[in-house]
Amino acid sequence: MFVRVSAMAAAATVCLSLVLPSTGEAKRQPDTHALQKAHSIDQETFRRGNEHISRASGAVVAMGGLSYAVDPGTPEAMARQFLGAHVGKLGLRQADLSDLRVHAVREGLSGTTVRFHQYVGDTQVYRAEIAVTYNTKGEIRTVASTYRPRAEMPALAQTIPADQAEAVALEYLGVALVGDLKSMLTVDLTTDAVLDVVDGRPYLAHKVDVEGYGPLQGWSILVNAVDGEVERAIDTNHYADGQGRAFLPDPLSSATAAYGDSGFTDGNDADTSEMTAESPFVTLQDITENAGTFTFVGPWAELVDWDSPFNGDFSQNSSTWNFTRENDAFEAVNVYYHIDAYMRYLNVTLGLDIRPYQYATGVRFDPSGFSGADNSSYSTGTGRLRFGEGGVDDAEDADVVIHELGHGLHDWVTSGGLSQNQGLSEGVGDYAAVAYSRGFSGQWTPADPAYNWTFSWDGHNPFWGGRVTNWNDTRTYPGDLTGSIHTDGQFWASCNVDILEQIGAVKSDTAHWEGLARTAGSTNLEQAAQAVLDAAVDLGYSTADLQTMFDIYDGCGFSVMVDTSGDIFADGFESGDVTGWSSSN
Repeated sequence: MFVRVSAMAAAATVCLSLVLPSTGEAKRQPDTHALQKAHSIDQETFRRGNEHISRASGAVVAMGGLSYAVDPGTPEAMARQFLGAHVGKLGLRQADLSDLRVHAVREGLSGTTVRFHQYVGDTQVYRAEIAVTYNTKGEIRTVASTYRPRAEMPALAQTIPADQAEAVALEYLGVALVGDLKSMLTVDLTTDAVLDVVDGRPYLAHKVDVEGYGPLQGWSILVNAVDGEVERAIDTNHYADGQGRAFLPDPLSSATAAYGDSGFTDGNDADTSEMTAESPFVTLQDITENAGTFTFVGPWAELVDWDSPFNGDFSQNSSTWNFTRENDAFEAVNVYYHIDAYMRYLNVTLGLDIRPYQYATGVRFDPSGFSGADNSSYSTGTGRLRFGEGGVDDAEDADVVIHELGHGLHDWVTSGGLSQNQGLSEGVGDYAAVAYSRGFSGQWTPADPAYNWTFSWDGHNPFWGGRVTNWNDTRTYPGDLTGSIHTDGQFWASCNVDILEQIGAVKSDTAHWEGLARTAGSTNLEQAAQAVLDAAVDLGYSTADLQTMFDIYDGCGFSVMVDTSGDIFADGFESGDVTGWSSSN
């Protein structure tokens, strides 16, 4: 069943249209476009009922609003029951599902997600997965798929060894042209070839992830294991503008001042009495002490200095870092504090389980990186964040810090299945930033234009224009998508911030991250909105809250459905009051 809004609805079963926000204009990115060589796995789809279907393959790539009952069993067994009953619909190559191996099982508050990776024999298929989510009743609710129906072992055998593929990847990135930088790089090489498909053509590839110096950090290169050609070159960083220190959340918002007011300009990190007044002492929880030396290493955040400029780890023999913004240690404090606070909120307060899968420590960050450029990033390869220093130091603005962390959270909650389709992850980062920074008191009111700003200190100034959270006020999905992930993401952020304002941060944030956990690497905005609504239903949200979420998504332009099993929406037909009934019912 789908949502029946009320007894006055135009039809007994209503499929509602909902705008899902896409990503907004991000901070300026380095000019790496010429190096990028990526055949997108994002698929053009059309909708049929609660299914999104690939126009290329005819296979279903997303299903939402389900209430499909399966027999009780292990998470894998329950997910396989559903997949086995929908082999043809999902375009699966093996009726016995022997080409699917469990990659991760995540037990969330609203349900359990079982994530499978696709294999051909013992060779993993590049970025091919299926995520199946069932709720606490044992009903399959959401399916997201990047399964590759055309993946088969190519006729030609591998001839290029792994070390040669590494050399090809580094040469492609121009390492030889800028000097001997290999000693400054970390290279993670997949020695067992992966199977990829480009334009219907399968091939074996070595995957080379490069991390390190300046613009070379955060690249994933696929080198053809037969002829040595670079098939894909993907910049794996997710960018936003940046600055830094323990501002709550930034000096302009807490002072309700404008950039350029007396004492409120960057001034090359110069201290002013006005900005010092906006940087109170905060508690840095669970930092590490070793033989009297204190470091920014805790259970939820950890400073690692790996990128230029190399300022060290700011360790000292006192547990108090009494520095103002003219000292780079201020930015270290600012980043540690905000990452630690948001990770504790999600994991401890809300009870979500969202942690890096790349390592077992707290979130690793470098507060002064990018060779001083005006940029910041999260790398899916290493799970690390770094913040640049151009313009306003990125680490001084909590919006930038949490935006980059948002990319990480999106990556982690999907076990490596982050999607930038229609700018989803950029919007996720913006939503996280605003949802967090709105929690500080004494800021702008809804009557102030700056209330709708993202990156209030780092952007909306001479350095760059920042982004907004009222993007959807004059634009509708999908007609106003621009094709730029850093513009379109503002749809996702704006629509979900509207939900946050109506139902509160706890419920909005919980449904947001629980819903994203059900998505896959090519999920678009509309499909993600459906996943968030499904999660809200499974979390037991009230009729009023679900209706609010539905109405906001509908106003944005997203087409979604809400399962009404269990009488979530009661129309009260038994009351005998027929005055509001519509003849079209």
